[in-house]
Amino acid sequence: MKRVIILFILAGCFVGNLTAQTSWYDRYRECINDSSLEYSRMVIEQWEQAEPESADVYAAWFNYYCKMSMSEVMQMTPVPPQDGQEALELEDGTGASVYMYAKQVFADSLLAIANQKIDKAISLYPNRLDLPFGKITMLFMQEDYKSVMPVIHQVIERSHVNGNQWTWTLDAPVEDGEGLFKSSMQDYFNRLVDAELDDEAMQVTEWLLQYYPDEVMFRSNKASILAITGNMDQALPLFLSIHDDNPDDYIVTSNIAYIYMTKGDKKNALKYYRILSKCGDEDMEELARQAISELTKK
Repeated sequence: MKRVIILFILAGCFVGNLTAQTSWYDRYRECINDSSLEYSRMVIEQWEQAEPESADVYAAWFNYYCKMSMSEVMQMTPVPPQDGQEALELEDGTGASVYMYAKQVFADSLLAIANQKIDKAISLYPNRLDLPFGKITMLFMQEDYKSVMPVIHQVIERSHVNGNQWTWTLDAPVEDGEGLFKSSMQDYFNRLVDAELDDEAMQVTEWLLQYYPDEVMFRSNKASILAITGNMDQALPLFLSIHDDNPDDYIVTSNIAYIYMTKGDKKNALKYYRILSKCGDEDMEELARQAISELTKK
């Protein structure tokens, strides 16, 4: 499922009829990117006077204080930048590479105010999915993985209560609430795995499987974490059960073949690599052909 990246709460993922809030929301959108923070604050204050209990006002304050809290500092580190960020590469006295690039830092006092605003909004409007998603996005930006876990859990619990009947900006209903919820959970799982937080990724998966036990994506996530952490004997039956339910999932087929190969079960490894060699994906078919060639040589 496609990964979803949501930047704060300003994404226009909503449908339906807009209310009188639109004029205030439009004024806010006009100023948020192109105006000074002082002017943005003035617009939000006026909006709050007109609509003091609007979820979008709380969201606007959250964005304002998050933006206020953020700044960049230059750092020198032996760790290269991630995600293609530009950096100046230098050599230290020993000839080893060091990198100079900007790092995002946050003012804790301003983040505390931002979190007060968003927590209040979430408590008042628990079905507004953009609100917790905004907080989760900020916590991932801060690499505050301890704090992000209970927020993710809260969203999962709410999805069970409301049957994924979510709203978004201006309280408009989300067209495919379940699809957005599940794809976003997958994104959060991937972020945790990328950060090498296997225990946290597994915990999110277990929370999800409690309410979505038949979801292939979440079942596959659990099996993958088991395999990554060396628990091949536990991962294999999970992958096999997923393959029975969804034999066209070539990622699962590849994982089954690989586990059999690592276990020294040549017969079953060849069986699943041969299935993979006809999956229709050129890269996976080539991988399967190479594996088959190596196994048959042995």
